[in-house]
Amino acid sequence: MIEFQNGIHVKGTGLWLDAKRRVDFCFVSHAHFDHAVKHAKILATPETAKLCQHRFGKAKFKTLEYNQPRELKKGIRVELFPSGHILGGAQILIEKRGVRMVYTGDFKLRKSLTAKKAEIKRCDILIMESTFGLPRYLFPPLKEIYARMVEFVEDAQAQGKTPIFLAYSLGKAQEAMKILSNRGFKLAVHGTIYNIAKIFEEFGVKFKNYQPYQAGKLEDRVLIIPPWAKRSRMVKNIPRKRVTILTGWAIHSDAKDYYGVDEAIPLSDHADFSELMEYVKKAGPQKIYTVHGFSEFSSYLKKEGFDAEQLKESTDISKSLW
Repeated sequence: MIEFQNGIHVKGTGLWLDAKRRVDFCFVSHAHFDHAVKHAKILATPETAKLCQHRFGKAKFKTLEYNQPRELKKGIRVELFPSGHILGGAQILIEKRGVRMVYTGDFKLRKSLTAKKAEIKRCDILIMESTFGLPRYLFPPLKEIYARMVEFVEDAQAQGKTPIFLAYSLGKAQEAMKILSNRGFKLAVHGTIYNIAKIFEEFGVKFKNYQPYQAGKLEDRVLIIPPWAKRSRMVKNIPRKRVTILTGWAIHSDAKDYYGVDEAIPLSDHADFSELMEYVKKAGPQKIYTVHGFSEFSSYLKKEGFDAEQLKESTDISKSLW
């Protein structure tokens, strides 16, 4: 039986999935704060464990590499596999009496320069995120997004201005670093981003031409900072600048005004609508529960012939296949 209450509890195993409050034993899909809590014991990839320790201190971890099945307890097997979301991001497959359940956490199918490409495993029950689960959310090809990032830098520098990218300090910022440094740009990055980039490098993701931000030392450099730093004194003291934000929500025509920036570029670490649909068709589940996004997504799945519903606290999965 599965219950949904501030996270997903797989009864009979003692295991929770991305619980939002401290529990005894929890699978943490990745190290973003909206999914990672300092539980008594955490099941995660080695990368996620290291990033969690950096973000909230020491904790007790049970680490699993990708695609290395383990028996959680008699008759129950678990396996972690890549989500493509950020470094260390994982989905989990739980198998009990021949029934396979997958929880995706946050994921994307598009290529990433800093995370392993997502995999899709056949399953009977699928619990999946639906952050961009409306048909309007179709992201441009990565080649086009990369070109827009390069154009933004070149235009700003041609005007004698510092190009500034707003990107979440874990994942999005390192992806931006990789994209821009690979194209020969010199980077200055916020201290929080710099420290996390060093952890990425421990796991083989290397960056070029970057240094931590130093006041007054931005000549010919691209500055990458977290969105919350936009209103900081550090940024206000940069006299000539152009600012862009990297977010999937940039797909909205009013994104520039909403975020108060000069440009908004839809670089996302989540699946768009087409990727969500692709995932479902390849996984072939008999039952789908959607979480972390638009409730309407389940209705689109139903139109495609899938048995789908939004996961709510009142949902009883024991009445289905599990």
